[in-house]
Amino acid sequence: MKEYSVCYSLDLNYLEQLSCSIASMLSNARADESIKFYILCSDLNYEAQKQIETLRKIKQFEIEYIKVNNSDFSELPMLKEKGGNYAAYHVTKPTYYRFKLPDLLKNLNKVLYLDCDAIIKGNLEPLFMLDLKDYSAAAVIDADFEKEAERLGLSRYFNAGVMLINLEYWRENNISSKLFDFARLNKEKIIWQDQDILNSVLKNTIFEMPEIWNYQYFQYETPSPEAAAKSVILHLAGRFKPWIIPFESEIYDLYYEYLKLTPFKNKILQYRLNSSCRRLKN
Repeated sequence: MKEYSVCYSLDLNYLEQLSCSIASMLSNARADESIKFYILCSDLNYEAQKQIETLRKIKQFEIEYIKVNNSDFSELPMLKEKGGNYAAYHVTKPTYYRFKLPDLLKNLNKVLYLDCDAIIKGNLEPLFMLDLKDYSAAAVIDADFEKEAERLGLSRYFNAGVMLINLEYWRENNISSKLFDFARLNKEKIIWQDQDILNSVLKNTIFEMPEIWNYQYFQYETPSPEAAAKSVILHLAGRFKPWIIPFESEIYDLYYEYLKLTPFKNKILQYRLNSSCRRLKN
């Protein structure tokens, strides 16, 4: 039996998206694969846990809920503090929770971290089988990497929504402390919260994966339906979300396909009604 460890971090506002992402992964897992989910949350109650565990009807899994103290992250910069156009983006404090993963997951040497808006379209075995060796993590280049890399003085800039994290490397190199220290000392230059910090601290220690493992459809100026179709992980990164800006889209249809397997399937009709037959125009 192949055993995989997967981590999400969230607050209760993202319970629907978490459920959809887990449902998509379970739907595409093989019979000989055992998945254990680690859920980092500060306010996940018993009712929410019961909703998540209804997904066992798709495929059995293990799960561990880890309560995180928000005060541990009170000094870290928030995107919403930037104001202006950044107010349209939904980047919350739980994105920082992974900074403590080496201590929170002491029994693990490697874990796949996913944002809740990641949709799993295929089997993840090749991703889990990556040998990270001396790499701190594996990730995919961000769709807007040139601008962000230049802003931070980096040669590359990765999207942090899908990361295979080498926890052993993080422990040996005291990465958690370095992430917190960089955040406190560089608040003015940080925009995209954890993503800026992870890129700045980890720099050249990240293994670059092909975009099939994190295709950020709505972040490309000209998205490729072909590339999206080939992707194993489709990431609904950026401002366009089925639950925020509804419109007719094959990408949104894929989200609804997995959402119907969750306790939140009743929301699909409302999302479709809200779209009012609108299609997004470039």
